[in-house]
Amino acid sequence: MTKVPDGIQLHYARESVALMLWFMRRKVSEGVPFRAALADYADIYRKTSFFDLKDPEGNKRRRPEWEALVARLESAFRAPGGELDALALLDPHLKERVVRGLPLVDYQDHADFGCFYYAAMGDVIDLHFTNTLLPASPFRDPARLSRDLLALVADVRKKHPAATHIKCGSWLNAFPPFRALFPEGWKDSGEPKSFNSLGWWGQFARHDGDFHANNADRFRATGEFPYRCTFHQCRVAELEGHLRLAAAARN
Repeated sequence: MTKVPDGIQLHYARESVALMLWFMRRKVSEGVPFRAALADYADIYRKTSFFDLKDPEGNKRRRPEWEALVARLESAFRAPGGELDALALLDPHLKERVVRGLPLVDYQDHADFGCFYYAAMGDVIDLHFTNTLLPASPFRDPARLSRDLLALVADVRKKHPAATHIKCGSWLNAFPPFRALFPEGWKDSGEPKSFNSLGWWGQFARHDGDFHANNADRFRATGEFPYRCTFHQCRVAELEGHLRLAAAARN
């Protein structure tokens, strides 16, 4: 994975946080308390220097500073157009995160099977996807993605033979190039996915790490996320069979 230039990272951070603040304003206008909107409908905390996935003790030490900032954000938010004042308050902490080299997408940034990795949870496999080919789009080579996903399934079969189902909670389930990798039985399970995660907000990051302005414009124009985040799942055996047929068709 190529490191995203600092200028692009900061642009993405500022624009994505501005979009989250806009969405928070909508939720507050619907009666959601400010702190609930911040915690449950946005992913701002993890975009700041107050959070470091690899330093939980440091997160605890910095928590009082974050809470003090939240109080100032809430005060700024009361005024018309307060989103701009809130963004100005957050901006030094967005910059600091970039300067410190902390990832703006603060989740696992590597994968064992191309762009895929997984966690076993009893008889269910929790599938995850990250763009390890950045700044290139992984969807330019769907055959490679299919091969990598089949390798993951083979690993599941070997290490977790009792697993019966595989699932993924992401906006990508509504993205046709991703959905095309899976069988007909890959369907919405109805399991809810919270709004404060990449499951929803990942659609506003481009494959090169910059802000996806087109998706943001659609969001602001309609008030609806361009891609709805859902949990999809199917049986491991069904996915394996589908991928093996796809591999045979390529040969």
